[in-house]
Amino acid sequence: MASGPSLTAEVAHKVRMARWLDGWKVIAVNDAYKRLPHADILYGCDWAWWKHHNGAPDFYGQRITCHSDCPQFIDDKSLVAHQYPLRLVKAANGKGFSSDPEHIHYGLPQPSSGFQAVNLALLLGSPRVVLVGFDGHAKNGKHFFGNHPPHLDRCGDEGYREFSKAYLPDERIVNATPGSAIEAYRFVDLETILRDGNVHRNRPVVDDRSDQNCAA
Repeated sequence: MASGPSLTAEVAHKVRMARWLDGWKVIAVNDAYKRLPHADILYGCDWAWWKHHNGAPDFYGQRITCHSDCPQFIDDKSLVAHQYPLRLVKAANGKGFSSDPEHIHYGLPQPSSGFQAVNLALLLGSPRVVLVGFDGHAKNGKHFFGNHPPHLDRCGDEGYREFSKAYLPDERIVNATPGSAIEAYRFVDLETILRDGNVHRNRPVVDDRSDQNCAA
């Protein structure tokens, strides 16, 4: 569940009901957690975002961010993640989604929290991933809440469309975001998939390992 303008209160309510009544597991990306503070996971790759939101203390689930000390892309959060605290998952550059359980991919051409959250869901064993709030453009606004403050505002419409190019075809993923620029996946109606129940249910999203600095 990403934070595009399509993530209305009504859509978030439907996802909330699916989680409570049907056992859906939900990963909220960045500010999407404000629509669903009881999601299973809150994922954000940008340390500045976590700092601005003081670690999202009003979120009830697990808080996860990426981490890497590779020379190609230094993103070492191991010295600061304990502040909130955050669980770390290893990340690396690479085209498409990583299938290596040791790390997710950042997303190319630019790192993206939404892309990484989908990769995380796949590595955690989700046989079906439904994208909600993944607009992939800014023609209707950037987010359901408006704009980030200037120091977090990374891009405009063109940038979001570039992010959309990172998503490569994968039969496990469907897109329930009306008008999404992410065209790699079959578009589905959220009401239909809720009614049909065509999502794996009651599967743990995360394990019980206490080590923060671990792979997905």
